[in-house]
Amino acid sequence: MILDTDIGTDADDALALALAIRHPDVDLRAVTTVSGDAHRRARIARKLLLLAGRDDVEVAAGIGFAGGELGHEGEGILEDGEEIEISERDGVDLLVEADEMVTIGPQTNLAAAVERGARIRRLTVMGGAFAPIVDLGGTQPPSADHNLVCDGEASLRALNAAPPTLWVPLDVSVATYLTPGDVEHLHRGDELCRAVARMIDVWRVVLRRLTDGAYPPDRAVALHDPLAIACTVERSFVTVERLPVRVVRDGDHVRTLVDPLNGVSADVVRSVDVTALREFLLGHLLG
Repeated sequence: MILDTDIGTDADDALALALAIRHPDVDLRAVTTVSGDAHRRARIARKLLLLAGRDDVEVAAGIGFAGGELGHEGEGILEDGEEIEISERDGVDLLVEADEMVTIGPQTNLAAAVERGARIRRLTVMGGAFAPIVDLGGTQPPSADHNLVCDGEASLRALNAAPPTLWVPLDVSVATYLTPGDVEHLHRGDELCRAVARMIDVWRVVLRRLTDGAYPPDRAVALHDPLAIACTVERSFVTVERLPVRVVRDGDHVRTLVDPLNGVSADVVRSVDVTALREFLLGHLLG
């Protein structure tokens, strides 16, 4: 597996990477980063891997672009002046070599890899929406799907040319979360768990600001990206439906569409047992 991520903003990317590190059935070969300062994101990923004793996983920066950060990236994980070496290779070149890929950020790297001739056999995408996105007591529009909308042109190019084999959509993942008590358990774990917990603490402050304090106090972080990793190895806590999917333009944005005529058949996660997912995740992170 190669994991493509915009790690460093929402803390769920760090949880996803930690699960990929810890689950015995995930053969994590490389991590590539996308959006904002992709090199800083790569150093964040590399730091977590080193804390877990995994210096065998190549980490390479892919394509960065303006507007992908909130200003707190690196807090809680990168020390001032800390030198962390990452691969000199281009992250997109790594993806060209990928057999299995999980993308948990914008599709910019994937689109570039497809254009360079990538032939990915198994592609898991955290993104899309196949039902109403109900969050914070209201229904969000499909444009809330950051991973597809952030670089909509890339999503159109990549996800129709290299169709996903598994969709883990926002309408399902938005219901998932760790509690503050779960995060306290991580704080009492090993170096990797403590680092992830610090990143969650930073993100909780940012999240309260972004939602004007409306994010539920009994939730610490959503599990969008860990759910995507989990579903590559275990599906006992989700229901999955086979659907014909196409990515289409919708006004100024893009969205997923069930299209029986032109869609490509893929597994789509339709529901999740949140408690079972939390237990699965914490069980593998804490041992």
